[in-house]
Amino acid sequence: MIEAQMVRRMAIRALYLGPVVVGALGAWGGWLWAFSAVVGLVMTIGNLWLSARLIGSVAERSPHLLLPVGLGAFTLGLALLTGITIGLKAVDAIYFPVTGFVLIGSHLLLVLGEAAGAHKKVPHSNLTPAKGNARGA
Repeated sequence: MIEAQMVRRMAIRALYLGPVVVGALGAWGGWLWAFSAVVGLVMTIGNLWLSARLIGSVAERSPHLLLPVGLGAFTLGLALLTGITIGLKAVDAIYFPVTGFVLIGSHLLLVLGEAAGAHKKVPHSNLTPAKGNARGA
């Protein structure tokens, strides 16, 4: 399944990014900041995995439902992340600003990193640059 491969690539990137982020935040703010960063990264990967599973399963069966399921996956993910964060904050297990910044930042970096590499995964097409074009000259 394509979505599983995509999430796997993003999770591998998170494994490379994670120690750097967690180490830097741990050195700067102590163990609570480091733990909060780990929580943010785990929540990011969980959210991406859940969204990929929902959207991927619909794409195979009913492509015409992609938009509503995409919006539903976004809403469900946002609700779950909010609920988990509120629960962790209520028991004072995380430092919310660090978790929030890591959650948002890692989503952006992982999704943009995947989008930037998407051109490498497109099968060869018959399209060629036009003659006289800067790329085709």
